[in-house]
Amino acid sequence: MELQIVRMTELNEPQRKRAIELFVEGFISIFNPISKDKAKLAELFGDALDSEMAIACLDGEQVVGMLSCGNSQKQPIDLQKKSCLRVLGKFKGTLVYLLARPMLLKPKVTDPKEGYLDYLTTDPALRGRGVATKLMTGGGAFFPYERFSFEVLEKNETAIRLYKKMGCEVVKVKRDPFAWVVGQGRPIIMRQPPPELP
Repeated sequence: MELQIVRMTELNEPQRKRAIELFVEGFISIFNPISKDKAKLAELFGDALDSEMAIACLDGEQVVGMLSCGNSQKQPIDLQKKSCLRVLGKFKGTLVYLLARPMLLKPKVTDPKEGYLDYLTTDPALRGRGVATKLMTGGGAFFPYERFSFEVLEKNETAIRLYKKMGCEVVKVKRDPFAWVVGQGRPIIMRQPPPELP
């Protein structure tokens, strides 16, 4: 495998579509209350993702992972009312727009020098092959922040082991009723170690 990190804006349409499919596959258990239909979720979040705030990992021309990064001003997902209504219908679309959008939009960091790594997902067939590590370590070259924090759900033990192996530290464990309801455990906030100076 020859992995390469590129900005999401550099992807062609089929590659962007694949990145969104990976996003939906990676977070389907969290988005189940919105819809269990992966095609609908891909349409909804394809419209909502700010490609300027995301990178993709390529193996040749194939998208094998993606990662987005929020900041102290905004998050990379902004659900569009028009999309919510079109994809989910008037009643459910209005509920999702009014309830989920504010949660997804709220910045997770307050320091302008800190980025918030969000929505890391990889191709299930290539897990354990370095894709997530490449995205995590390569993100610093694409996002202009001095340090990065991120959230991982308690039940995602594989990811937690990977992050600890990379030197990431647990900053705090949050209480989140939504994560508990979907059965993913408590959210754990972790921080990457600062980059090594030459």
